[in-house]
Amino acid sequence: MNILVPAFSLYGEEPTSISREYLHIEEISTRSAARNWQIDTHTHEGMLQLLFVFSGTARVQLDSEEQEYESAIAVIIPPGVIHAFKFESQTRGYVLTLDASGLAAESEDGTQMFSILKGKAGVMVLENEGNCSAARILALLEQIAAEFNNPGPASIRLQVWQVRALLLLLVRVQLQTEKNTDEKTVGLTVRFRELVETHYAEHWTVERYAAELNLTESRLNRLSQKNFGKSAFGFIQERLLLEARRKLIYTSTSISQLAYELGFSDPGYFCRFFKKQAGMAPGLFRSSSLR
Repeated sequence: MNILVPAFSLYGEEPTSISREYLHIEEISTRSAARNWQIDTHTHEGMLQLLFVFSGTARVQLDSEEQEYESAIAVIIPPGVIHAFKFESQTRGYVLTLDASGLAAESEDGTQMFSILKGKAGVMVLENEGNCSAARILALLEQIAAEFNNPGPASIRLQVWQVRALLLLLVRVQLQTEKNTDEKTVGLTVRFRELVETHYAEHWTVERYAAELNLTESRLNRLSQKNFGKSAFGFIQERLLLEARRKLIYTSTSISQLAYELGFSDPGYFCRFFKKQAGMAPGLFRSSSLR
């Protein structure tokens, strides 16, 4: 497959194992200032990236969605998500790139912290006050950067704990936005999203997803409707459509081959699916996106 979107470990560098065992941190200005404060469309394979903006305006593109933010934000970018940024000159913030699997292996509960950040990319608005304020998160990032740039004895272990603390603060931010939702429901929502991310191209039925979560189909549908604004089937179809759009825009794969990669046994079935969901045939969508 001819990939048209560059994949980096760090922007502008060839894919490689992340430095310092599990993480890399730098200020936004490190790469952006020399590039007119613009980071073009790219992905990170196998790396979770967290971008934090504390002052200045940032235009954030995640897959096909783009929005401008003026407040303090944390941008969650799971592996493989297509993204780009345009910053106001002198924007202040940090970019933290993680080998999530490596960090998770460092602690028995690490996977639980990462699970809430896995799956879907998104932007968290950071509040000025509270126990997970922008100032508190900035202070922790400055500590991580200081240890990364001037490592001492047991530096990796210390950085792991610092990053775990940061992730827990982000978990708090996310939980605060989930009004009237208990932790069990949040966990089920995250698990459903992870399962869809893993199996959408296998065309699992809603019944199978529900069975994996030990839920009834009706309970899973209520959960999906409450958290994603659509039925479980609609959420699964949306993820499949998103991947189809990505491949049509950012690769030169033939539509027939693309259909098979997405789990369709017949290209005609894929074309009907895409036209129903997107409102146009896949070939027309691709040509209009390239104009």
